[in-house]
Amino acid sequence: MGGSTALEDVTALVRAELVQVNRLVEEALMPERSELRALLGHVSGFRGKQLRPALCLLVGKALGGLRPAHLKVGAILEMIHSATLIHDDILDGALVRRNLASLHSVYGHEVSVLIGDYIYARAFQMSVELPDTRCSRLLAEITRIVCQGEVTQILHRYDLDMSENLYLEVIGEKTASLYGAAGELGAAYAGGEEGLCSRMRDFGYQLGLAFQIIDDCLDVEGEESIVGKSLGTDFGKGKLTLPFLYFLRSLSAAERAEFDRILREGNPAERQRVLMERFDLSEGLAYAHRAADACLKRALGRLEGLPPSEELEALRTMTDFVLNRRR
Repeated sequence: MGGSTALEDVTALVRAELVQVNRLVEEALMPERSELRALLGHVSGFRGKQLRPALCLLVGKALGGLRPAHLKVGAILEMIHSATLIHDDILDGALVRRNLASLHSVYGHEVSVLIGDYIYARAFQMSVELPDTRCSRLLAEITRIVCQGEVTQILHRYDLDMSENLYLEVIGEKTASLYGAAGELGAAYAGGEEGLCSRMRDFGYQLGLAFQIIDDCLDVEGEESIVGKSLGTDFGKGKLTLPFLYFLRSLSAAERAEFDRILREGNPAERQRVLMERFDLSEGLAYAHRAADACLKRALGRLEGLPPSEELEALRTMTDFVLNRRR
């Protein structure tokens, strides 16, 4: 799998609910001031796979059925994700997102930072409207963790000695934590006991790790017209992902020095292309794909023992989509 058909297979059982989630997002982001309308309308074009709300909804259905809170949680997850995308594009200097111009490339950094903050604030406002505090407490913590991961990654730019374990911690904080929250909240609002909520959090977390590892592979081997966003920006900013970290292990001292020179010199937008012309990264990419596969096997293990259902099969299909996606 990997294309739009595979994604449709994942979301088919919650398609109607995702329509309602999107409606809640649109209502939540209806601006009070007309000046914000174009900005928030531009952000709505970034809506993509919606795996996080889909994960929450599928877990809820698999564990006893959806409640109104699931729809609101799905909208909150999507809004927090949108806010992080806006900020990520600014930090990475990305010019394209979902085949559209990134927000900051059209409206500038200052306004874009504030729009990201605005969307997050609106999501948190929605979370405190739920009948309990679990969602707001968890997502406040997740937001802190996401920021922590981003700071750690920035502090380790150009670090050729960055360990694989630290890389996994960073992507766990930046990406996997929100997937974990989606799984946990899906279980919690279906009435799942704490052990089951923990298992679904672990499922989402491992799924999120794999998603980010594959994303980092696509940043190297993908096609921008298919992936739909600027590629090579991480390397251009000195951020070393798993394919590069594995590849660095095999280099001699002289080759590491050359790698470091390419990483730091010249046009940031061209650095990855120059590196790939000089070095063969295929082994690093193959290793990263194996690492993603291992994460997904651990995720599937967390589903063992759940009652058979179409939703359970869709969660299994989600792992296959993540591993084999091309965008």
